[in-house]
Amino acid sequence: MAIYRITRFTSSDMQKAIAMAEEARDEVAAVGADFIDIAADADGNGVVVAKYPDAATMEAATATAQKVFGQMVAGGVMDGDSISIWTGDVVNSM
Repeated sequence: MAIYRITRFTSSDMQKAIAMAEEARDEVAAVGADFIDIAADADGNGVVVAKYPDAATMEAATATAQKVFGQMVAGGVMDGDSISIWTGDVVNSM
């Protein structure tokens, strides 16, 4: 069964955060997610929505996700204290 990992965060410079995410595109694309989307509003609030085919693939992707988020925190474009992660199984699709 598919599973989602949704990560909320705030950024002081969303454009730079997006640029850093783009730099990690090839590495992130290799983790086996069905898709990974980033959405943001004009107030510096962002969310990463990642859909994986199963929990094992999601868990295998964790180290890469932590590395990319860590680089953004170290680069000063993401507030590490703002990161909030939620996971859930797909229970219905419409």
